[in-house]
Amino acid sequence: MNNINIATYFDEDFINIIYKDKKINNSLEIEKDLYIEKREKIDNEIHIFNLHSYKLGSIGYTSRELKEKGENFSTLKYLSNDYNGPNPSYQIAFVKLLFNTESGKILGFQIANEKNIERRLECVKLLMDNNMGIKDLAEAKIYPSDDTNPDILNIAALMAINKKSKLIEVNEIQVEEIENLIKNNEFFLDVREDYEYNAGHIKGAVNIPLHNLVAELNSLPKDRNIYVYCRSGHRSLDAVGFLNSLGLDKIYNVNGGFIELSFNEFRKNKGNLENSILTNYNFE
Repeated sequence: MNNINIATYFDEDFINIIYKDKKINNSLEIEKDLYIEKREKIDNEIHIFNLHSYKLGSIGYTSRELKEKGENFSTLKYLSNDYNGPNPSYQIAFVKLLFNTESGKILGFQIANEKNIERRLECVKLLMDNNMGIKDLAEAKIYPSDDTNPDILNIAALMAINKKSKLIEVNEIQVEEIENLIKNNEFFLDVREDYEYNAGHIKGAVNIPLHNLVAELNSLPKDRNIYVYCRSGHRSLDAVGFLNSLGLDKIYNVNGGFIELSFNEFRKNKGNLENSILTNYNFE
């Protein structure tokens, strides 16, 4: 039983999920749901919360607590559809790893999904209890009965290893930075399909689907920063890598994509699109 407010166990990007879920279901209590308490003891206990559309889980430290502690840490955030395990949600899942920048030791983990989070939390807890790290998570068998596909945790861990080792260096921005960039009239490139763009996008963004990028290269500005986004950050990462390979170095990936931006804007605007930087939200 959790006696501490739910927001205490999560970073701001996950608190945005809590806000949206409770707001649209008319169950939001600001002081109870969004107030962050200071924990006296932080251990490897698993904390699970059942919301209306999501299950959220947390173990170990949050980014906020690691900053207060003065820990040298990095984060890896990964959004992907959940296809693994005996009971996959087939919906977008959010995972976040917090790890020591030098050793790779896992310091915290957060997950949000429609279901299917318990086994993943148990696997991370086992590693954390034994002072293990992202390399061990990359090799872990999350679902022993599934011999075909790597789990989203394995992929997130591999991305964390790349980030730690700087094997692949990509310029990134967080969704919280976008509003100021728009005020400065920066160039945003949406590489989703036309129908995705039409369903909701950043106001003023230019839409060039990823598969059309080669044909439309000449339409991109050569003397400006280009901020690239897609649904969850996968296609935009491919686009950034491709543009970098052509010698363009002022290219930035929007971490978390349009889904995370929608959660951030929904909370900031309290669900009112009138003054939003978006034409519509998309949470899936």
